[in-house]
This record gives sequence, C-alpha cells and structure tokens, in this order.
Amino acid sequence: MRPEKKEDTPEENTADVEANFYYALSHEIRRKIIKIIGDNEFTSFTQLKRELGVSTGTIYHHLDSLAQLIEQKKNKKYYLTDLGVHAYKSLKDNIDTIETPSNARREFNSPLLRALMALTPKSYLYFKDEDKKYVVIVSSTILIIGAILCGLNGFISFLFFFGEGTEDLASLPVEFHVLFSFFFIINVFVFFFIVEMLSRLFYKKSENALHLLISFGIIFFPMVFYLLFHFLFVSMEIIEISSILIFDRILMIFFQVWSLWLLTYNLSITKNIKIENGLIITFLLHYGGFTIILFSSI
Repeated sequence: MRPEKKEDTPEENTADVEANFYYALSHEIRRKIIKIIGDNEFTSFTQLKRELGVSTGTIYHHLDSLAQLIEQKKNKKYYLTDLGVHAYKSLKDNIDTIETPSNARREFNSPLLRALMALTPKSYLYFKDEDKKYVVIVSSTILIIGAILCGLNGFISFLFFFGEGTEDLASLPVEFHVLFSFFFIINVFVFFFIVEMLSRLFYKKSENALHLLISFGIIFFPMVFYLLFHFLFVSMEIIEISSILIFDRILMIFFQVWSLWLLTYNLSITKNIKIENGLIITFLLHYGGFTIILFSSI
C-alpha cells in the first residue's frame, strides 16, 4: 500500500515561495531580466540576448530559475507573473540590496568568506560574451606561467597538489622540465573534466561548460604565486632551512584554500550551484586528491 503523500502546510508553501523569490533575485542577470520585462511589459528572447550580452545557454538557464516570476505565452513573449510584478517593484525600490536572506547573507557573513570575496577576480569569472577573448588570454597566460614554473621547480602536479619529481633538480635534464610543464597543462584539463562530471552527477548541472572551461585557468592563479615563491626559495638555496620549508608549506596551504574558493565561486557563477554545494565538490576533490597522494607515498 502506497503511503499517502504529505501535503505541504501553508507555512511551508509560503517559505518555499519566499525562498524562490529571493533566490531568483540573488543574481544580477536575473534581476536584469525582470527589469527588462517590467520596463517593457513583455520581451522576446532576441531582445534579452541583445541587452544582456551573454550566451544563449546562460539566458535559458536563468529563465528556468525565474519560472515562478515570469511566463512565456503563446506569442513566445515573456511576461511577469504576479510574483514577478512584485519582484519588479522591489527591484525599482531597492535594486542594489536584494539578496537571498537564507543563502547569501549566511554565506558571506563569515569574515573568512568576506576576505576571500575581496581576493576574488569577479570580472574574470562572471563575464559577458564580448569580454570572452580577454578572459581566454588571461586564463591562458596563467596556465602558461604555471606550466613554466612547474617545470622549473621539477614538480609533478595533481589537482592543487605538487610533488617533487626529483631530488636532484640541478641535474634534471631539460626534457624532464618540459615534461613536468606538459603534465601541469594536462592536470588542468583533467581537473576541469572531473569538476564538470561531478557537477552533472551530483546536481544535474550541464550548462555553461564552455564558460567554465574558459575561466578555469583563473582558479590556478593563486597556485602560480605558490610556484613562484617556491622557485625563489629553491633559487636562493634556502628551501632546506627548516623554517623556510615550514613557511613554504604554509604558503601552499594558503594558496590552495584561495584556489578552492575560486573554484567554488566559479561553480556558483557558471553552474548556479549554491556555495555550500560547490564546497562539497571542491573539498571532495581536494581531500580525495590528498588521500591518493598520501597512500601513494607509503
């Protein structure tokens, strides 16, 4: 005998509507969509694409998120629902301060997250189509510099971890330096593939894969700093000093945390995954990678 489905109470329904309302308004693109429709009474997909300047997939994704606030009628035009009209009026009154009370405030009240947000290159993670080429250039430059430094350090890269490929760096043939650089690039693309697969597997998020790929090099920006510091320590022949070695490890952990945050934030932007859900993916990969390295070194 099938159990009876429990009906939602009015309080639960109200809470769900409120949560969806604030969640829909928590993203700049969704706020712009509501503003465009509200200003013109209705709009077409072509007009949205022209005014927003983002990809088709991005627009469809945000339209899905606004399902309770907008509707598409038989003429293929988008109109505001009653809840959408309320959202539009709220935006007109206070467009810059609306955020998700149960999500955004909780997530960014933490001093650590506020500090990480200050270190986040938002314009390179959340970008319009016309800025795509600049993001590709910056992301590629980061990967090239990282690959060079990884080769110079004689590091084998694995996710955000680096292992010494040799104990005698000075006598390492040039071919191996090039090979370690090549491994770094391969690691980045494998890392991207794993993140993309986990996003689809855990949260059914398959949209904006190209956007994520284009900006994926940005998340390695902090690790390039670590590779640079380590190379300086090695070049000055002070890496064997215990205090410097400890400092080197502290730097690695700090820059790893920074990169993990950039990955989490990037997932929230490109895949519309909540911060706490994005952290599940990033920490699963990080601790999974740490476990693999730990057992492989035994």
